[in-house]
Amino acid sequence: MAHAIVGLNYLGIFAASCSESPLGDRIKRESGESPEQSRCCKPIRICPIKATAQKVGRRTERVSQKTCKTCDSYAAAILEERISGIAEKAFSPHSIPLLLRLLPGFSNLFYFTTMEKNKCLFLAVLMGLATVSCQNDEKNANEYTLDAYGLLTEPESVFLGTDTTKVAGYYYAQDITIGEFVVAHSFGAWGFGEGFTYSNCTDDTTPGYNNMSAITKKGVKGDTYFISNAGGWDTPARISFKDGKAYKAIECFVTNSTYAYLALNGNDGVGVAKTDWGKDDWFKLTVTGFNGDSETGKVEFLLADGLNIVDSWQQIDLRKLGLVTRIVFTLSSTDNGEWGMNTPCYFCLDRLTVSE
Repeated sequence: MAHAIVGLNYLGIFAASCSESPLGDRIKRESGESPEQSRCCKPIRICPIKATAQKVGRRTERVSQKTCKTCDSYAAAILEERISGIAEKAFSPHSIPLLLRLLPGFSNLFYFTTMEKNKCLFLAVLMGLATVSCQNDEKNANEYTLDAYGLLTEPESVFLGTDTTKVAGYYYAQDITIGEFVVAHSFGAWGFGEGFTYSNCTDDTTPGYNNMSAITKKGVKGDTYFISNAGGWDTPARISFKDGKAYKAIECFVTNSTYAYLALNGNDGVGVAKTDWGKDDWFKLTVTGFNGDSETGKVEFLLADGLNIVDSWQQIDLRKLGLVTRIVFTLSSTDNGEWGMNTPCYFCLDRLTVSE
């Protein structure tokens, strides 16, 4: 860190006014100018990030001619010497983090042109690292994203488990492990049961629970996505982690299933859902985080807000959930009957992202 501070101090000396500083006096002496002649000098503004400089004795071309040529030429020469001296000192593993945080603030203080090739390379690399560093500090952490791209080889297909050893109510329970994630899944002889499965179906017109399609007909970045029956009694729509550790929730993408979307528009295929869905109705997804047995937070998202019914992939910020060992998804609606919610308890999920 000490090296970084020294390097930045070297760069910073050129922000001082050359006409009223030791640097200005030295310029006057070596140029042969009188104090009156050099009163035109302004604060020298040279940028080691935006350009390069020439060696001693050569003039520096300025974009803005607000300083005298003598000052420019002399300051460029001094800076060229300083850069050659600090390159090795400042560019070390211990000083890089500080440099990356502070250099963007210097980009408007200094400007110079054409330096030797090795100096240019040093500055170009440093600028590139600074740009990447400033994008998002969280990118330094290990991130894991749940997706099912490439897991289905046949078109218009849905994953169904095959292990019938564990019974869960009317279904067989067989969780799906994909990368770091464990996705709750159950199935029966008639097809998908509760929790999640993944699908590449593209039917956006057929009503009914047999339609395992997203209304978008594809995932966020590929043809495959997750579809959930989040109303199950025995297999909740739950996602956990195979190592049992807690991870920071970051985001996910959601949209309506074709089954729910058509029902919200008055056609569920069986005549249970209301046909006069109105401006005061809503269909809500609630995402709840847990760390062990403790709830960490909730995030809510409206899949239908009155007549505004979601038909594209929507990003949800999950950082409010904090550190989680599992995430549970539930659905609720203004359309309810004697046996519970009349709106189909289905939604689609893609690209759930967490970090260590």
